[in-house]
Amino acid sequence: MPTVTIRPNGVESSAGFDVSGATLVSRVNDNDTGTIATQISTTCEATFTLANDSSYSGATINSIRLSVTGRTAGKASSCQATCKIVNASDTDLQATDHTFGTTLSQEDGAEYTTSLTPTIVDGLKIVIDPDSAGMVLAEVFLVVNYTATAVTTTTPFIGLRSGKYKIVAGKIKI
Repeated sequence: MPTVTIRPNGVESSAGFDVSGATLVSRVNDNDTGTIATQISTTCEATFTLANDSSYSGATINSIRLSVTGRTAGKASSCQATCKIVNASDTDLQATDHTFGTTLSQEDGAEYTTSLTPTIVDGLKIVIDPDSAGMVLAEVFLVVNYTATAVTTTTPFIGLRSGKYKIVAGKIKI
């Protein structure tokens, strides 16, 4: 089954990181763990909107999985972040607590498989809510697993009505 990775393309709200807005989005959606956003307040949260992908349009969505890459930012040996997948109505579809240590690691949430459609996936948001220990956020993305719709191909056909035909120039291959 094919998969596609969709990344944040906007931030609906954010507080407590050293960057915000387009800069925050560019640091967590660039597939580069060297660009980061650092938690600078004990209360911290970001809600990201996601880019849509036409590859799953009209397909059957089998599952989605949220992945977050980060590490602790402070002197603590670990930090925890609640990572949520939220639908367009701001209802939590899935919430997972990820624990990050002192080295950068990617934490994957469980697969979510309930009643997914391309329209629902196109309206999803990701919420990252770190605890007060301090977090470095490097990457956020959603992996969509889908079954593509069957493509029907037809053989080209040119039909001729009965009667006489004159070829002025060129060839006809039969």
